[in-house]
Amino acid sequence: MPPPHTTTLALLGGEPTTSRLPDPQPRPPTEEDLALVTAMLRRGEGAYVGDEGQVRELESEFGQLVGARHALAVNSGTSALYSAFFGIGLEPGDEVLAPTYTFLATVMPLFAVNAVPVLADVDERTGNLDPADLERHLTPRTRAIVVTHLNGVPADMPALTAFARRHQLALVEDCSQAHGAICAGKHVGSFGDAAAFSLQAKKTVSAGTGGILLTNDQRVYERAVMLGHFLDRAEQAVTSDEYARFASTGFGHNLRMHPVGAALARGSLRALPETLRIRKANYDLLDQLLTGIPGLCPPVREPYMDELGYYSYQPLYVPEELGGLSAELFVRAAVAEGVPLSKPRSAPLHCTPVFTDPSWHSRTFTPHAGTDRGYRHYRTEQFPGSLRYLERALRLPVYSTDIRDHAERWAQALAKVATQAHVLRAYESR
Repeated sequence: MPPPHTTTLALLGGEPTTSRLPDPQPRPPTEEDLALVTAMLRRGEGAYVGDEGQVRELESEFGQLVGARHALAVNSGTSALYSAFFGIGLEPGDEVLAPTYTFLATVMPLFAVNAVPVLADVDERTGNLDPADLERHLTPRTRAIVVTHLNGVPADMPALTAFARRHQLALVEDCSQAHGAICAGKHVGSFGDAAAFSLQAKKTVSAGTGGILLTNDQRVYERAVMLGHFLDRAEQAVTSDEYARFASTGFGHNLRMHPVGAALARGSLRALPETLRIRKANYDLLDQLLTGIPGLCPPVREPYMDELGYYSYQPLYVPEELGGLSAELFVRAAVAEGVPLSKPRSAPLHCTPVFTDPSWHSRTFTPHAGTDRGYRHYRTEQFPGSLRYLERALRLPVYSTDIRDHAERWAQALAKVATQAHVLRAYESR
C-alpha cells in the first residue's frame, strides 16, 4: 500500500483522498431473467394458489442448496421468521432466547405469536449471540432460541446447537444476511428446527422483496403452510392426521410470494456462487489493506467460520490506538476523504421503548393487549457486550464488482486519518 497522505485532512479543508464510490446496487436482472418474466406475464402467470411454477422451482433449488427437506417461499424475511415461530409451535407465554443486537424482525414476530422474547448479550467482537450468556436467562418457560448470523458472519452454531440440545430447546436461525455462509462444515440454515432467509432487494439472493423458510420437520412445515397459505397449497402440503382437516382454511393469512419475485430470485440464486466469489475477494483485500492501520482491526474470524455470507464488512475501531479519538469523529474524517465508512445505525433492542417502556404491553395496538405474559423490560447497561460492540463496530459496504482500485485509495485515506489522529483530537477538544 502506498504511504499514507500527510496533507491536510479533508474534514479540515484539505483535498479528499478519493471520490465517493456509489453505494452497491442490487443485482440487475439479466436478459434471461427479463425474458422469463416477460413470458410469465404474457401467460397471465401473476399469482399461484398451489405448489407450482416459479415458486415451486425456487423452493426446490433453495432447499437443495442448504440441504433442507422442506422450503416455503413467503412475501418477506419477516414473514419467514413469523412462520418459523408459528411453525415450531410456540404457545402463549413461552420464552424465546434472542440476541439483543439484531435487526428488529428477528424478534418482533414473537409478540405476534404471544411468546416472550428474552434478550441475551452478544459477543462484543462479532455482534452475534454469545453462547456463554444464555444459561443465566433460562427459566422453566424457556422453549426456544433464535440466532442471527449478523452481517453474513456465522454465529457459533456448534456451541449454540449443543446448548439447545442440552436444554431441549427448539432452534430457529435468522439467515437473512447469510446466504451461502458455511459454519463448521454445514450451510447456515441447516442447524436448527427452522431457518428464515430474506430475499429483499439488497440481499445476495433477491426477489425484490420476499423470504423463504427452510425446515426438515414435517410438522413445522405443515404449520407454516397453514399460517400463510390456504386452499390448494395447504391441501397439497398438509397431509398429517393432526392438521389435514383444517387445510382448506388454514389460518387465513396470505403470505405468498409473487411469481415474478420467485423468478428473479431463481436468477439471483444461480448467480450466488459468483457473487460470493467476488465479494470474498473484496473482503479479503480489505482485510489485507486494513491490517496495520492504527485504530482499525479487521473483522474477527473464528475456526468455525468456514465461509461468510459477505453481506457487510465490519471492522472494529480501536480508539486506544489513536489516543482515545472518538469513533464518530474518525468516521466523519474518513467520509470527508471519500471513504464510504459508517457506524451501524440500529440500537440494541434492550435500549428501545418496546423493551424499556412497560406501557407497550397494555396498549391496544399490540396483539397481546391486556395480557400478562411475563414480558421483560431492561436497562441500558444490562448487556455490556452489545454496547461495546456498537461502540467499536464500523461498516464498509461489500460490492459485487471488483473494487481493488477504490479499496486501495480507501486504505490510503484511512491511514491518512489515523496518522493525523492527534490533529483530530485537538479539533475534538475545541
